[in-house]
Amino acid sequence: MRQAIEDVVTKMFVYNDEHNWKGLAAVFAPEVKMLHKLEGNEEEHTMTPEQIVNAWRPIMEKFDSVHHQIGNFLIREINDEHAVVSCYGTSTHYKPNSKGSIWEVVGDYEFTLHKENEGWKIAGEVFNCKYQSGNLELH
Repeated sequence: MRQAIEDVVTKMFVYNDEHNWKGLAAVFAPEVKMLHKLEGNEEEHTMTPEQIVNAWRPIMEKFDSVHHQIGNFLIREINDEHAVVSCYGTSTHYKPNSKGSIWEVVGDYEFTLHKENEGWKIAGEVFNCKYQSGNLELH
């Protein structure tokens, strides 16, 4: 069960990097509570998988390459239908530019997952940005 939970979270990052938008939408529950604490944003939003893809896709497609590296998975709660998992993450965004070609974001995540008929789905995501570096104008 633990591996299945970690796999869903890993797929979210990999599908984002691959621009696999159908796969990305499939890792989410029908409604997802999203909170990304980045650049003063402190407002939680409830979104559908399609809304998440529509919000992330234009940002990710601005770059020639995006790479998320995650680790330090810790299952904080788990039962047959609910799990809370945290991990650390670094995302590196690359686009050749005369002012600098890299934008890096580092922080930690907490995911809430629910077991549904087709398996585990992400129902909540909180991202706490620790710092950003590089060319912030790239995004």
